[in-house]
Amino acid sequence: MYADKVKVGITLSGGGARGFAHIGVLKALEEAGVQPDVICGTSAGALIGVLYAQGYAPEEIQKIAMTSNIYKVFRLVLPRRGLSNQDYIAKQLQEHVPQNSFSALTRKFYVGVTNLNAGKHEIWEDGPLHDLVIASSAVPGIFQPVEINGCYYVDGGVMNNMPADVIRNQCDFLIASNVVTKMEKSTNQLNGLKSILARTFEISLWYRSRLNYEYCDLIIEPDGLHDYHIFNFGKAKEIAELGYQAGKDRIARMKNELQGLSKHM
Repeated sequence: MYADKVKVGITLSGGGARGFAHIGVLKALEEAGVQPDVICGTSAGALIGVLYAQGYAPEEIQKIAMTSNIYKVFRLVLPRRGLSNQDYIAKQLQEHVPQNSFSALTRKFYVGVTNLNAGKHEIWEDGPLHDLVIASSAVPGIFQPVEINGCYYVDGGVMNNMPADVIRNQCDFLIASNVVTKMEKSTNQLNGLKSILARTFEISLWYRSRLNYEYCDLIIEPDGLHDYHIFNFGKAKEIAELGYQAGKDRIARMKNELQGLSKHM
């Protein structure tokens, strides 16, 4: 569909269970003949992104996602710094990304994390891959921070939920898949810890998902995601379908832009 000279990148936002929509977006892109060469992921986007960078097809990633279990992910261990550890996610990474190395991936991969000690957002493209992906998805107050080189790291979305600037110079055409699409008045009763945490996280992510829109050539924002809160991990198939439909809807415009770009290279 596009010339080999055109290098395509994609940045995948965080958003809890809504991150399953990235799977559908990637499926729609591949059906159109577009396979991103460079991936940057944060939080849920890091989990989907590392599997895609490993070489899994979107359909394979969806199968992995649908076998995940929210009770395993949120296993309460009463730690000092968070409600849950991420042993289950670590085991999944060991199984599906066994080499634990950025260089072993089939596509260039970047992951966004928040350094609690330094108080800054960081993008890594080398280092302990599993620990960094786990750290990127370590929602503060829910998951324990991850210690790397003497510093504690948590969810990259704390400071930048969809980094794009760091890979702008690595690609000719940059796509953003944002699963925190809009902020509406909550109609749910905020009378429990889970609902309060979900709403607080959603509000903060919504703001930080738009910080880098100016660097992107195409932005895909699936409709209907607001109907699923960020802990709806049992709705992987439905959420992925929303991403798929959104990706398909944007393909025509993307084809024209990519073809126009290739003519000028």
